Amino acid sequence: MLNACFESIEHWVRHSLGHAGDHVGLKIMDVLFKEFSGLGFIGMFLFLMTQSHVTEDILGKKVFGDSLNEMEAGDPIAESFETVHMMIFLLMAVLLFQAMALLRVTKTVIETWGRYERARAWGLRQDSLESLFCNLALVGNRVEPHETAAPQDTFTYDVSFLRWMDTLHSLVMWRAIRHQFIFGSARGKSRSHISCPRQFSFEAYLRERLGHIVVCVVEVDMWIWLTSLVLLTPVLYGCIHLDLFAVGEFLCMSAYFLLMAGVVVGYLLEHDTLSLTPTLPEDARKILILFSGTSTNMLMKQYDVSSTVNAELKFGAPGLCNVEMEKVELGPSPAANFQRASLSTEWYAFIFELLAFWQAIQVTCLVLFYLSVPFTDPKEIVLYAMAWAEWPLMLFGVMPVLLERLTIRSSIGDETDNAIVRQVSLETKSGLLRFHIRLAQLMGYEKRVKRLQFTQQNNVSASTMKRAHAIIRAKRMVRKDTLSLDAEEPAMTKQSSLVAKPKTKKFQSVVRKVQLFNRMTHEALWSKKWIRETWQRGLRLFRALPYSEQHEIEQIFGSLDINNNEEIMLGDLAAHWKAMGFPNSEDAAQALLDSIDHDGSKQLTWSKFQAVAALAIAPGDGTDSESWQDDYMMLFNIIDQKRTGRLTVFDITTWLEDMRSGMSEMDVASLLYQHFGQAKPYVDQREFLDWIASIGLPHHMKSHSHSTSQH
Repeated sequence: MLNACFESIEHWVRHSLGHAGDHVGLKIMDVLFKEFSGLGFIGMFLFLMTQSHVTEDILGKKVFGDSLNEMEAGDPIAESFETVHMMIFLLMAVLLFQAMALLRVTKTVIETWGRYERARAWGLRQDSLESLFCNLALVGNRVEPHETAAPQDTFTYDVSFLRWMDTLHSLVMWRAIRHQFIFGSARGKSRSHISCPRQFSFEAYLRERLGHIVVCVVEVDMWIWLTSLVLLTPVLYGCIHLDLFAVGEFLCMSAYFLLMAGVVVGYLLEHDTLSLTPTLPEDARKILILFSGTSTNMLMKQYDVSSTVNAELKFGAPGLCNVEMEKVELGPSPAANFQRASLSTEWYAFIFELLAFWQAIQVTCLVLFYLSVPFTDPKEIVLYAMAWAEWPLMLFGVMPVLLERLTIRSSIGDETDNAIVRQVSLETKSGLLRFHIRLAQLMGYEKRVKRLQFTQQNNVSASTMKRAHAIIRAKRMVRKDTLSLDAEEPAMTKQSSLVAKPKTKKFQSVVRKVQLFNRMTHEALWSKKWIRETWQRGLRLFRALPYSEQHEIEQIFGSLDINNNEEIMLGDLAAHWKAMGFPNSEDAAQALLDSIDHDGSKQLTWSKFQAVAALAIAPGDGTDSESWQDDYMMLFNIIDQKRTGRLTVFDITTWLEDMRSGMSEMDVASLLYQHFGQAKPYVDQREFLDWIASIGLPHHMKSHSHSTSQH
């Protein structure tokens, strides 16, 4: 029964990690069960050794000496087997729990890096660099968007020990390292590793490196075992002759020794990372100019990000008093190479793995001490509680710093992993394409809402609309988005009516009503109750989405929020749709807002965008179970300007170039090759749907899309 429960929990954890797309978590699970098997064999080896009585005269008398007579036991090694066996499985349990904590810490670090990469330079939001500088009086506060930002104090990396993990300090360091990695540094003669900055995510690159480090920490290799055996055996031998109170003191001292060792290693890593960080101007306004327009959200926009100062300042920058308007560049880092570092990356990684393993041994000893010794003195209880208090401090205080700094330390300069750079570049290209797919899905949702409005106002059932839609799809005589309430040409409408045949007169009536609806009204007439219920349903769907999907929706919102004030201007959304080739984009943007404007503020805020984006991506409604096909077919028809029924690599590239995505024919061909496993100079409708679904659909919907696209 216990085995069945354990396997059920394992399958549930694996399913949850797979649903969230957490590949690092799945690797950690594999490593843990590998360690379980190894520790199980160790337990079996100890059992065979003790039961063979080989250890009775060899080890028993050598280790315990004269105290063996006091124990009144023939073979203390054999009698202590149960304790040893319990220690082994307790160590496995502690390693399991510690791995779960590291997984949580890893997610926190990744989320922090995501915020760093998305942080805008200018803006009145609290997470912008300007606001953080204002909080420390480095830049004067301003109330209006175009008010002058006056200088206050100078910025420096040199901070006190208590502020070495300050948010602004860490953010600016991280962005400076990222800026040098992606854009290079002319003054320091450092070349960029990235040919196209828009097609690379530094956070995704570090995420891959972080996953590798966490897996290495969880996996206890042979050298960790041997080092622990050599260093801890004399310590264990000395503890045998201590009384119980002294053992409690030793456990408390050893716990905080590990904590101090972790702090020292973290400080050395911080010092080395700082020595490899490029220098910045002391004037905080120049730092803002340097980072202006370089966040992920701004790089995703359709606008051309040139290298001129005036182009960089258009991203919400105010007046800058008398600051010199020359091009701001990074300065050289204090350390030209890794030789000036305190330790090499390999030594840092080894010490980190050793500390994590010894921490698990420490917790195992605390559990065994509690099970073996009754507490009679309050001092013993205090020492025991203090020893336990060190564990969360190490897990959630020191280890995040070690993970973050060690990942950065091992991922830049001469230690850059070019294979992961190429992998992340390809993934980022998929992300850019997925950004446009999400915008197309927003347009598709607006059309579905308008279709629902049409059915209610004209007393047409949804089944009739779906049958008419299916007839058009089968005959392929008109565009796929005919009944999405686009403005159709009269010839197209007449042709669709002739296709329907006399026995489908209801369909002819529906087509005529669609045409009349497009001519007569453009405003939604929803009740406030329906709008509020739709908004609430969308928020529930958003919270149910995996973190990766929520993260992408936040990125889309940030790229559309040009003023960085947590509001999307409808004109900016319409401009994106117009660049993608959608007609009537201004009316569509207004209709989208009307369908979700529960408070009547006429503002597309973050909460409203969460709801409408979740409804567009994962409708959660049986009637819209194939809405993604309609959206992707609509996108196909937008790109297929020649109406050939197939798209070449050049057609897709031309469409992407209209939005200034920076993607070339080679990029599109690489994405097609990655999906199909062969060179594809062109794709038909079915292949296009399959390809776009593999990029655009949420992870939990892809299995359904594969089965649906086969029909």
